[in-house]
Amino acid sequence: MPKVFISHSNQDSDETLFIADSLRRAGIGAWVDYENIRGGADWLCEIQAGIQRCDAVVVVLSKSSAQSVWVERECLYAWQLRKPVFTALVADILIPLHLINIQYCDLRHEPTAGMAKLVDSIHKALRAEREARPRAISSISREPAEANFFPFLQQLPAGDIASLVARDLFHWARGVADEVAFGGATNPGFHARVDLNGKLVTIFSVRAYRRKPSAQIPLDRLAARKPFDRKRVRAATLGQLNHLLPKKQRFKADKANGRPAIALNHLHSADKLEAFKAILLEMIGELRAAEETR
Repeated sequence: MPKVFISHSNQDSDETLFIADSLRRAGIGAWVDYENIRGGADWLCEIQAGIQRCDAVVVVLSKSSAQSVWVERECLYAWQLRKPVFTALVADILIPLHLINIQYCDLRHEPTAGMAKLVDSIHKALRAEREARPRAISSISREPAEANFFPFLQQLPAGDIASLVARDLFHWARGVADEVAFGGATNPGFHARVDLNGKLVTIFSVRAYRRKPSAQIPLDRLAARKPFDRKRVRAATLGQLNHLLPKKQRFKADKANGRPAIALNHLHSADKLEAFKAILLEMIGELRAAEETR
């Protein structure tokens, strides 16, 4: 009998019990920590051993489990062992970055139908393993990257537009910047940087802020570089950015000393997106020209 490790939060005991019982009725063994770890045992070692002995992992995905460091570690460990990972969505939440590329089974409204889909997915994956057929392993990582960042962005407010704009800026930046790198765990994003005399300087970042995904320009940090060490130059850049925004949402003058962030949905038209790129390109040119005259 195949066996599945169930990764869950202790706050989701009812949902976990339902999933475990449903798997067993379908002929699939279920490993659950509160059933399989003896009192006094080394909990971490038992968890690792449980994952090693099981054929697959099912994550009970809820608000509490999405915030659990231990559930995340269990998923990452399973991926390191190349175990199939499945998600059972039991609450209305934002899918975590490290699970965004794994197709979930929805148990929120029709749990019986969702379980049927989950059982079928597990059987298909394990059958492929037995028949030694190559199986695509979904990448699981808590670190943002091209493979998971844009799908994660797509589920945020105005996500379809935000994802399209972000992809466009990402591919454009790779042609004009010296480095485009992903980063950030709380607010994942990517950063476009130029090399100024051996030091990488960030020109703009795209961040997946939960309420308003945005493109951000760090004018406060650029103030250490000519010509942006002059406030009037930073103010002029801020004025250019304001032309891309509705009047009521334009930046105040003090943002010339901060990090103005434009919501990606404000850049949805081709004209505004190209205008934003032109501002960035002008900034890059001014920074490089100033560096050459030092």
